[in-house]
Amino acid sequence: MSEQEQQDFFDEVEKANAKWYTRFFNKYLIVGSIFIIWMIFFDQNSFLIHQQLDKEIKSLENDEDYYRKHLEAETEKLNNLKNNPSELERIAREKHFLKKSNEDIFIIQQEVIEKPDSLQHEK
Repeated sequence: MSEQEQQDFFDEVEKANAKWYTRFFNKYLIVGSIFIIWMIFFDQNSFLIHQQLDKEIKSLENDEDYYRKHLEAETEKLNNLKNNPSELERIAREKHFLKKSNEDIFIIQQEVIEKPDSLQHEK
């Protein structure tokens, strides 16, 4: 290879490197990259905020399912109370301590009596 051919070869390699360099550091590519980074991390509608909002939505959907099932169970209890007088009477007696006019009700509560500290230390 002659010296001129070698010089031409090196010139072509430098031009190829220069083309790659100018393509990589193109002003549009730089601005686009900055824009994408801004949108992912710093914007108020960033990707990270959307991830947090998606988690919150899933949590609220789970809560909605829980409350929907709870509402169905309570609606069933309410319908049972409306349609069944004996169930209504049972709830009135147990929870509200209501009685018939000719009845006496005795409520027995168990109390836990704790010994004072002075008696426990004497052992």
